Amino acid sequence: MNIVPLISIKNGIILDGKDGNQISIDDLFKQIEKDTMIYVLDLDGIEHNNLSLDLYQKLTEHCSLWIDGGPRRLDDIMDIIMAGATNITLREELWPEMDIPSVFELTDDEVYFCINSTHGQQPLILQFSQQDVGVVVFSEGLQTNDDFTLTSFFKNLAIKHKIYLYMVAPNTISLWEERGITGILVDVNKKQSDQYGL
Repeated sequence: MNIVPLISIKNGIILDGKDGNQISIDDLFKQIEKDTMIYVLDLDGIEHNNLSLDLYQKLTEHCSLWIDGGPRRLDDIMDIIMAGATNITLREELWPEMDIPSVFELTDDEVYFCINSTHGQQPLILQFSQQDVGVVVFSEGLQTNDDFTLTSFFKNLAIKHKIYLYMVAPNTISLWEERGITGILVDVNKKQSDQYGL
């Protein structure tokens, strides 16, 4: 199972997790190995349509970047790619008229769609997409019990798509792996535990 450390950007400041504390780029680079893939949750981009392109360029000097910046048009995708993204996450609620074929014409990078909840429904965009896309799930309330609906949802989704799950406490990795999850996103501030392979 792939484990990807996550940082966030809020008000132009890098945080060491989704709801983490401020961390300098130098301290971040000390905590993660060179060329490690990191998930960048750009809250400035998602919430305010203000991509942190300068920070992406600084981060890409040391890391491979998976950018979740809430692009709303093709120009945003191009800017994210030019700033150094290797993977890109799209959010259907921010770009309802998304032109998927044009996105794939712009990039050979891996493209993922974000799901903020799992009510047993496959996102509409995935039902119509013929492209090889992945899924990122941000749902902090996910339980690890044997909820049949949830287990079936992930297993069915995993047949066609790579699935990455954000975890607040990554202590149930094996259970999620059994459900077809490709990898997890873990706050970089949780990295002190070597058992997660960060």
